[in-house]
Amino acid sequence: MADRQPATQLQAVAWVPDNDPERPWDEAADLAADWIWERSQVEGVKPLLVTKTFQNARGIGSLEEIAREGSQATPQGKQRFEHGPVLAYVPDERTLRLALNLARGYSLVVVETVSFPLSEWAADARAINLLDGSTNCSALPDNVKADLDHAVFFGGNNGWTGTHEKEHARNHLLRHVRAGCLAPEQAASYVMAKGVSDKGAKRLRALLEKAR
Repeated sequence: MADRQPATQLQAVAWVPDNDPERPWDEAADLAADWIWERSQVEGVKPLLVTKTFQNARGIGSLEEIAREGSQATPQGKQRFEHGPVLAYVPDERTLRLALNLARGYSLVVVETVSFPLSEWAADARAINLLDGSTNCSALPDNVKADLDHAVFFGGNNGWTGTHEKEHARNHLLRHVRAGCLAPEQAASYVMAKGVSDKGAKRLRALLEKAR
């Protein structure tokens, strides 16, 4: 079965990069919460908080408010939710995919964690950087992006489950990883922006981490 999903259509996208180890987590969360509440008023639907676990929101007032006034979803949860504006807090691949699906037709803001860098996803989505109001450009060289696009075309539909798809990805991408031009986490972020599923992105990241 194909492991790739079409890109999600969103009204507006923003993010808070995790680029300062001294920045308090509640400060990043507050920036994202203020933005998603504004979008909630425009779109006429209460916001939804998406986190890896329910515990991720505890102790951060702005996130607890969204969970209380709107709702909170995690990848492990069984409850079904209507689409609406979403704040995704420090997501991994699976959590980001859930957020993208729930935000379809509405707006999405993401608070990044350094363990899953989102700069390439944010660049493709033209997400507003809430720290400075900019729209980031991809940091990857054109030849690296071309090889990533080729890898997505060849193996993204199946999420790099087959031997040939894995070997193709190694042949085209490992040289960039070894040269310091591409991190496995960047590759995962980039391919998710191209519609690859969370499972496929995690497989590609593991493939590149294992082989470098």
